[in-house]
Amino acid sequence: GKSFLKVTSILMIIGGGLAIISAIIAIMGISALAALFESTEGLGMFYVAGGTLLVAAIIQLIAGIKGIGASGKKPEKAASCVIWGGIIIALTVVGNVVSIMAGSELQIISIILSLALPILYIIGALQLKNSYNATNGAM
Repeated sequence: GKSFLKVTSILMIIGGGLAIISAIIAIMGISALAALFESTEGLGMFYVAGGTLLVAAIIQLIAGIKGIGASGKKPEKAASCVIWGGIIIALTVVGNVVSIMAGSELQIISIILSLALPILYIIGALQLKNSYNATNGAM
């Protein structure tokens, strides 16, 4: 579980960093559209989608950092990584729903791929948590 969580955490940090950049670019693009049309009418859902993406990306970055800590010297923190992974999955689903409501097309493969890493992260955290609990006699 330790190595699995560490690898997925590193990928979460990389993905979170890239997603933060993407979210900022998206929000700037939406703002450019608003300036071009001199109106924000009809762009509200896009702002919500961009904001959700930014929040999810920041949380993904935090979760990656927490996962690195848990896989290193603090395996007792693996349980909190499961919660962070669940939050990322929830935000991913919300972000995709908002994006679809804003007019984007449903991309099943994209949704599956965006959920794959948080699911693997949770699996690694659960493995580490279970091995830590087995070693220390906790439940």
